[in-house]
Amino acid sequence: MRLPVRRIDMETLVRAGREMDLIGVDPAGIRIMAPKQLHYNFKVEGLVPAQANVIKQEVLSIGGEAAIARGAASCSIDKSGAVISGTLKQLNILIEKLKAQSFGLCEVAQSLNAALVNMERKEFHIQGRGKSWTAGPRTLIAGILNVTPDSFSDGALFFEKDMAVERALRMTADGADWIDVGGESSRPGASPVSAGEELRRVLPVVEALAGKGIAVSVDTTKAVVAREALKAGAEMINDISALSSDPDMAGVCAEYQCPVILMHMRGTPATMQNDVKYNDIAGEVFDYLSARLDFAASRGIDPEKTIIDPGMGFGKSVQGNIDLIRDLKGFKTLGRPILIGASRKSFINRILDKEGADGKQARLAGSLAVAVAAIRNGAEIVRVHDVKETREAASLADALK
Repeated sequence: MRLPVRRIDMETLVRAGREMDLIGVDPAGIRIMAPKQLHYNFKVEGLVPAQANVIKQEVLSIGGEAAIARGAASCSIDKSGAVISGTLKQLNILIEKLKAQSFGLCEVAQSLNAALVNMERKEFHIQGRGKSWTAGPRTLIAGILNVTPDSFSDGALFFEKDMAVERALRMTADGADWIDVGGESSRPGASPVSAGEELRRVLPVVEALAGKGIAVSVDTTKAVVAREALKAGAEMINDISALSSDPDMAGVCAEYQCPVILMHMRGTPATMQNDVKYNDIAGEVFDYLSARLDFAASRGIDPEKTIIDPGMGFGKSVQGNIDLIRDLKGFKTLGRPILIGASRKSFINRILDKEGADGKQARLAGSLAVAVAAIRNGAEIVRVHDVKETREAASLADALK
């Protein structure tokens, strides 16, 4: 007689405890055994051979596994990474053992501990200048409002103030948590506009929406635009350059204590698609965002007010975008809410091979599929054009979580 054997997906302590409770395990036993059910794989970069060798020895001593670079054992290389594998219990033991080691391994222990804590974080409180949101249990939706004549999907549709305000009201009624207003196109190949022109486009819309009690973020890389938008009532800043384009941007965000979205982009909108090759796209984007989070903190921006965005379509190939969505859970160790902006991006049509007359409808279906996949893989926020449809899809994805 064959007994039924079913794979159990134990991604959290809660799930591990629930599965044991269902078969009648004693509560005291659950507390002991649950940490043994969770298995993690962490990648650590930039170790000197001495650090890599000690880590491998310590991990093996507690029953885990660690892979390090060829040449680390003989110290014939300068640097080595390490892929550390073990249960939650084993990793906690490893952290304590590394704290007692020399060679700077106490810092490695602290980083591993932070990664474990961040992986288990399920809720983020985002405090705007007047409004606040809780991300995690329920996916947040930022509705895209381009007040530009040349944006890739809706250029010129909402260029006039009254049309833009009407569109924002409709998106809010459809379930948008805030409206992301942009006055400069960031489509591939787009040319920059002056700060004066961007302000002329953005400020009347921000003032009108704030006056109606609608939360607004402003998509800009210019400090002067950010400052005036915040004065006009904007709640947060969405900087596709992650505070790198304008040296004054970080200071403005710190001064106004507003949330800021930090996005990865290679180059500028005009050049970003010229080079889309990466050796390890998830690793390179992760390292970039980690460095920008450190930079933001160094400039006085509260870490709890930062949001990260891997930058779908910004200097990425079709496969690169797919890889980022697939590997999104790895970004959870940064401990910040993840925003994904894949709505109506051209890579969706290329995957579906629908660039013709039916391309617009294909992008809606594809955008919803990508949004759900991103939410399942760890995204807490999605930035979209089609709010009503995305809210419904996100609600189902949240229920599945």
